[in-house]
Amino acid sequence: MTDNSLLEHLEELVSRLGVTLREENLGSNVYNSGGGYCTLQGKGIIFVNKRDSRQRKIRILARSLRRFNLEGVFIPPAVRRVIESSEN
Repeated sequence: MTDNSLLEHLEELVSRLGVTLREENLGSNVYNSGGGYCTLQGKGIIFVNKRDSRQRKIRILARSLRRFNLEGVFIPPAVRRVIESSEN
Protein backbone atom coordinates (compact mmCIF):
# COMPACT_ATOMS: atom_id res chain seq x y z
CA MET A 1 0.00 0.00 0.00
CA THR A 2 1.40 3.42 -0.93
CA ASP A 3 1.83 6.21 1.61
CA ASN A 4 -0.88 8.22 -0.18
CA SER A 5 -3.36 5.35 0.06
CA LEU A 6 -2.47 4.62 3.68
CA LEU A 7 -2.87 8.27 4.65
CA GLU A 8 -6.24 8.41 2.90
CA HIS A 9 -7.44 5.30 4.77
CA LEU A 10 -6.32 6.72 8.10
CA GLU A 11 -7.99 10.08 7.40
CA GLU A 12 -11.21 8.30 6.42
CA LEU A 13 -11.11 6.24 9.63
CA VAL A 14 -10.65 9.39 11.70
CA SER A 15 -13.76 10.83 10.04
CA ARG A 16 -15.80 7.62 10.60
CA LEU A 17 -14.94 7.80 14.29
CA GLY A 18 -16.34 11.33 14.48
CA VAL A 19 -12.96 12.89 15.23
CA THR A 20 -11.97 16.16 13.60
CA LEU A 21 -8.69 16.23 11.70
CA ARG A 22 -6.96 19.60 11.51
CA GLU A 23 -3.82 20.40 9.55
CA GLU A 24 -2.25 23.52 11.02
CA ASN A 25 1.07 25.32 11.14
CA LEU A 26 2.16 23.91 14.50
CA GLY A 27 5.73 25.13 14.67
CA SER A 28 7.30 28.47 15.39
CA ASN A 29 10.62 29.75 16.71
CA VAL A 30 9.31 29.59 20.29
CA TYR A 31 6.84 26.71 20.24
CA ASN A 32 6.82 23.44 18.31
CA SER A 33 4.17 20.73 18.64
CA GLY A 34 4.41 17.31 17.11
CA GLY A 35 0.65 17.12 16.79
CA GLY A 36 -1.64 14.34 17.94
CA TYR A 37 -4.96 13.70 19.64
CA CYS A 38 -6.58 16.02 22.14
CA THR A 39 -10.03 16.83 23.45
CA LEU A 40 -11.27 20.38 23.03
CA GLN A 41 -14.64 21.38 24.48
CA GLY A 42 -15.56 17.70 24.74
CA LYS A 43 -14.78 16.87 21.10
CA GLY A 44 -11.89 14.76 19.81
CA ILE A 45 -9.43 16.47 17.50
CA ILE A 46 -6.24 15.25 15.87
CA PHE A 47 -3.80 17.97 14.93
CA VAL A 48 -1.08 17.40 12.35
CA ASN A 49 1.49 19.86 11.15
CA LYS A 50 0.66 20.67 7.54
CA ARG A 51 4.39 20.93 6.78
CA ASP A 52 5.09 17.38 7.97
CA SER A 53 5.89 14.58 5.53
CA ARG A 54 3.28 11.96 4.67
CA GLN A 55 5.22 9.43 6.76
CA ARG A 56 5.09 11.67 9.84
CA LYS A 57 1.36 12.34 9.34
CA ILE A 58 0.79 8.58 9.08
CA ARG A 59 2.67 8.03 12.35
CA ILE A 60 0.70 10.75 14.15
CA LEU A 61 -2.66 9.45 12.91
CA ALA A 62 -1.82 5.82 13.66
CA ARG A 63 -0.59 6.69 17.16
CA SER A 64 -3.70 8.77 17.82
CA LEU A 65 -6.04 6.03 16.59
CA ARG A 66 -4.58 3.49 19.03
CA ARG A 67 -6.61 5.09 21.81
CA PHE A 68 -9.89 3.98 20.21
CA ASN A 69 -11.54 0.56 20.42
CA LEU A 70 -11.37 -0.48 16.78
CA GLU A 71 -12.34 -4.12 17.34
CA GLY A 72 -15.68 -3.98 15.51
CA VAL A 73 -14.59 -1.48 12.85
CA PHE A 74 -13.62 -2.71 9.39
CA ILE A 75 -10.12 -1.54 8.60
CA PRO A 76 -8.03 -2.95 5.75
CA PRO A 77 -5.45 -5.35 7.23
CA ALA A 78 -2.45 -3.26 6.10
CA VAL A 79 -3.91 -0.17 7.78
CA ARG A 80 -4.74 -2.09 10.97
CA ARG A 81 -1.15 -3.37 11.15
CA VAL A 82 0.19 0.18 10.93
CA ILE A 83 -2.11 1.30 13.74
CA GLU A 84 -1.33 -1.68 15.95
CA SER A 85 2.42 -1.35 15.44
CA SER A 86 2.51 2.39 16.16
CA GLU A 87 4.08 3.60 19.39
CA ASN A 88 1.95 5.28 22.04
